[in-house]
Amino acid sequence: MVNSLSHLDALTAVVRFTEQQENAYSALIHFAQDKVVYTLTREDLAYVLQRVLSLDIAIDELELWAGLLEIRGDIDHRQIEGALYALANPEQMGSLTLEKVRTLQTLIE
Repeated sequence: MVNSLSHLDALTAVVRFTEQQENAYSALIHFAQDKVVYTLTREDLAYVLQRVLSLDIAIDELELWAGLLEIRGDIDHRQIEGALYALANPEQMGSLTLEKVRTLQTLIE
């Protein structure tokens, strides 16, 4: 099967946890990370946190998601750098709970 996602579409699928997310991971292997293609916003983070609070996304998935986005060179995450770090490093910041996700969501709004 040929993956027809563009670089931007693949990043968007991963960032927003869309139905195309699995295909997006396969597509991203083929794209360079030497320039920013997607800017991660507070709105993106708020959307994902709300999905976690709605139990659509597991806390473990949130942690993996944050770690992936934090290291990608094609995503500018400066707007939410501190929040992303906290989500990606629960061993340093304390384990993630729904209450902490709720608090973080309030802080970024």
